[in-house]
Amino acid sequence: MSVYIEASYYSMQNKIRQFLVLALFLPSTFSIGQESSIDLERIMKQAENDPKEAYQSLNNFYQTVPNLSLAQRSDAIFLEGQLLMEFGLYDEATHKLYQAEELFKNRNCKTCLGHLYNQLGKLYYKTKSTSEALQRHNQALRLFKEVGDIKGIARSKGLIGSMFEKMENYSQALVFQNEAIQLSQEINDSSELSILFENVGSIYEDLEEYDSAEHYFQLAFALNSELGNILHMPGNINNLGDTRRKTNRAKESIPFYESALKISQDIGNTYLERSATVDLGKAYAALGEFEKAYLLFSKARKLSENIFSEEAARQLASQEFQYEIKQKQLEIAQLENIHIFESRVRWLLVSLILTLLGLGWVLISRQRLKISVTKTTLKKQQELIEIKERLLQTEKENINLLEARMSAEVGAQQKALTAQTLHVIEKNQMLKEIQSKLEDILQKDLREQKKRLRNLIKQIAFNLGQDQDWEEFKHTFENVHQDFIKNLKTNNPDLTTGDIKLACLMKMNLSNKEIAATLGISMESLRISRYRLRKRLQLSEGKDLHHYLHCF
Repeated sequence: MSVYIEASYYSMQNKIRQFLVLALFLPSTFSIGQESSIDLERIMKQAENDPKEAYQSLNNFYQTVPNLSLAQRSDAIFLEGQLLMEFGLYDEATHKLYQAEELFKNRNCKTCLGHLYNQLGKLYYKTKSTSEALQRHNQALRLFKEVGDIKGIARSKGLIGSMFEKMENYSQALVFQNEAIQLSQEINDSSELSILFENVGSIYEDLEEYDSAEHYFQLAFALNSELGNILHMPGNINNLGDTRRKTNRAKESIPFYESALKISQDIGNTYLERSATVDLGKAYAALGEFEKAYLLFSKARKLSENIFSEEAARQLASQEFQYEIKQKQLEIAQLENIHIFESRVRWLLVSLILTLLGLGWVLISRQRLKISVTKTTLKKQQELIEIKERLLQTEKENINLLEARMSAEVGAQQKALTAQTLHVIEKNQMLKEIQSKLEDILQKDLREQKKRLRNLIKQIAFNLGQDQDWEEFKHTFENVHQDFIKNLKTNNPDLTTGDIKLACLMKMNLSNKEIAATLGISMESLRISRYRLRKRLQLSEGKDLHHYLHCF
């Protein structure tokens, strides 16, 4: 097992620089405005490695972007509250988080409020009580449920489960932790799962159910190995050693403690190194190797002294930094007061200058107004003259249009009259011819009359079918419909005289009955003639014959 752990450790060393070191900032999901999102995200990344430098960058951000939008201001104040909490400035952090809460409410950003309430829950656990922290985490859970944020729900349930564990309500703790695990598995959030598995393992360890504890510690270790979470591995491995030592398998626990100790030393975490050293000493003591155990406990005491020294130095540095922050805040307040005073002076000067400019503008405007009135009067008179001229021109154009329309109407009436006259002439010619024939027949004997009448009937039929005055009709038709026959022949040289007659009659908009009577044929013969005409004109199926002829 030790060989496997060492192999996993060395395979992850290339990923260590990419790991996020502050779990404080992991759950935060900012709705940062587009203009400042890059800056705030950069500061957030900076906070993971150097919170002090990040805090300075945040102050610079406030100064370089003075006119922050509501979203930018709320996100920046939330980040500031988290940084102050990391520095141990809990009162200042609480104040900033309350400010961010009001701004998030103004934005109606429920997701933002959910993350803030979870942050307040962590702060309350440090400064107030577990029950008050639990209340804040429950607030966050309700908001995340309203917006359907699965990741936020899982995070809140995990934190609630941790609070129940602190209150030693292990049954409730397991309920919430398992629900959080199920949700995190649904969204494949491996980072959150590794934390939740570790929490559940810790609960089972408190309950002395070491088999279950070992199972969950092993799951957490596997995920951290996969993700490259090198900073979490010493704790995982140490817990795996504890489950073996506490179940009378001290010898099996030693490789785990040694591996945890080595990784702790490599990453420079004195706290984890001391914990692994103490547990390793306990394992050797359980095996009866008291000399080794004594040496390890002595080493652990030295580590504790170093930790105490480091903690004292850290607290001193924290106090110095707190003083620096307060001094910086005083400087900022002074600068803001100076800025307000200078702004008021500038506005006063600007107002005075604008007043003087306004008076000068009024005097100049009065003189310009006199000149402008004269120019305006002349301009209006000129515009009136131009309008009258345009009206006259419009009237002339209307008269010309009216004359043109009347001329067109007269032309159309003349064409219609010509067509009607042509029809009357043709009928009159035929009637005169019939009259002459009948008078001639009356002078003959009865037998001769019958013969003549038969010939006359044939002649009438012939005259109905053959137009002897075709050339005269064609000439008259061309006067009404200029170039129709010419264009028709040009485009369709295979047309017969009968086809052209039919086309001319259709061009005149005669009905089928009138066309059949004029040509002296039956309706069936007319249908055949129309079909032949369509075929010679090469008209496709569905194309209207009348429409085609009227296009010429």
